[in-house]
Parts: sequence; structure tokens; C-alpha cells
Amino acid sequence: MCNINLLFTFLIIIALDYTVRVQGYRRYYDKKGRETVLVLEGESFDLECKADVGLSYCGFRNPMGQRFSVAESTLKAGYCSLKVKTTKTDNGLWICHMGTHVTGLEKVKLIEVRVVDPVAAVWKNISLLHHSLGLVSCASIRGMKPLTYCRFEPPNGPPFSINADITKDNPIQGKYFFPRNKSLDRGDCAVNILFTSEEDMGLWTCGASLEDGKEYTDTVYVYVHGFYKITTASVAPYLLGLLGFLLVVVVIGMVVWRRQLCVKIRPNEEGDVHEMQALPGPSRTLSLPRLVVESPTEPSSSLSHSQCSN
Repeated sequence: MCNINLLFTFLIIIALDYTVRVQGYRRYYDKKGRETVLVLEGESFDLECKADVGLSYCGFRNPMGQRFSVAESTLKAGYCSLKVKTTKTDNGLWICHMGTHVTGLEKVKLIEVRVVDPVAAVWKNISLLHHSLGLVSCASIRGMKPLTYCRFEPPNGPPFSINADITKDNPIQGKYFFPRNKSLDRGDCAVNILFTSEEDMGLWTCGASLEDGKEYTDTVYVYVHGFYKITTASVAPYLLGLLGFLLVVVVIGMVVWRRQLCVKIRPNEEGDVHEMQALPGPSRTLSLPRLVVESPTEPSSSLSHSQCSN
């Protein structure tokens, strides 16, 4: 019975040691398969390299240029690892050199190591396509410990807090919502950006609190590409070309208008000349009143003829 208790206690100690070791770091891989390790200062973790064939040799170089060789039986299986107890000097790019043959080209793997606080940005630099769905994410490093809250400070907008209650159907400011595959209970502090725009470009700050009541923050730089910013220098050549085109159109229009005007004036001038000429036909004679003198014996008749003539 005593032996069983000792064995049980030993297993618990091993499990606790493994839990502490796992809680001290988290691994992430980008779309191209590049590895980033987020680790707390003073924690131990394993740098790992793998190959499809057996290795003749393997070694690591840290960001300071120091080299570490590995001589293990696992090399024949194509596996190479190095245990590292983290210090601030380990922050940066580690390079793993794997020799798949005694001679020839090596296989190289790059591992980004970041010595961080208990809550840190998953990716420090993010490139997003304009008008697409973006993601800014931070996380707790100690074994996915739950967060009490999550907040963000955008580069060009008011700060906001967020959790799983903020969905795509009720986004903050019409564009920020919590990702469906994330959870504060698993230590995720993340935000989806609906229709990424120019105003989202810049330095973001994420903040989150653990059970200790402290707020931990980190920064993420978001770069938005795929849009064209109009400047005076870029527009000037197009404006000059447009003005030149309009000038040519105006000149051509003036020339055409003048020609049409001349064509209309010439027929009118000829018409005026014809109107001044004598019209053909019988000549007109001037009719004068006729005076008839009669004898005084017929006064009434004479007076009557004079009035008609007039």
C-alpha cells in the first residue's frame, strides 16, 4: 500500500512538472509554416528541428551568435532538439542547421523566440488586405489561463472591450467583433476586423487581465495593403493630361464652329444682293388723277367726276 502511494505521488510530481513546463510557453505557426515561440523569462522549453531523413549532425545558433551542437541518438530518426532556459538575450531569431548528409547543402529552419509577459501578442506585425477580414490576437502564455477581460486600443479610434457576446451580427462601431474560434476562458484576447480599411493601419494595443488582477499589454503593428492613396504628386500628371485633352477639344470645337458660321453667312449675303435687283415682270406706271373740265350747264355731273378721280 505504501509503495502504491509513493508511486502515485511520484506521478503527480511528474505531471505537475510537465504542466509547469508547458504553461511557460506557447507555439504558433504562420501560413507559411514558420514557427514562433512565446516564452516567459526563466522558463525552459525545447527548440525542435525535424527532417524527413536521418541527420548526420545538428546544431543551433542563438540571436547573439552563440552556437550549440547536438549529439543525440534521435539524429538518426531525423529529430533534433535543444532545451533552453530563457533569458532576455534569447529573444530573437534562432537558426537550426541540419546536415542530412556528410557533405552537401544543409537544411535550415528559422525559429522566432519572443520573451514575453504573461499576456502577449501572437504576431507583432500583421499585413492585411484592404477591405478583407482581419484578425488581431493576443493570448495568455501560462497554459491558456482564462482572462477576466480583453480590450483593444486601435490606432485611429476609441478603445473598446470585447468578449464572445460581440458577434458579427452586433459588431462594435459596425466592424469589430470577437472571433468564433476564440475564448477568454482559454486565454484568447482577439478581435476580427470587418472590412479592413486605412484607418485600421497603425499600432494597436491589446490589454488583458489574469486572475492576479493585473493588466498586461502588448502592441501589434497592422499594415493594410491593396489600396491606393491619392496624393498631389501622383495626380498631377493625370490632371495635366486631362487639361491638355480638354484644350485640344476646345480648339477643335472653335475651328468647327467658325467654319459653320462662315458657311451660313455667305448664302445670306448673296440673298441680300438679289433682293436689291429689280424684280422681273410688267413695268409699273404711276397713275395720276385725271381732271375733266365740263360746261357749267351740268354742274352736278362735273362735281361727281372730280370726286371719283380723286
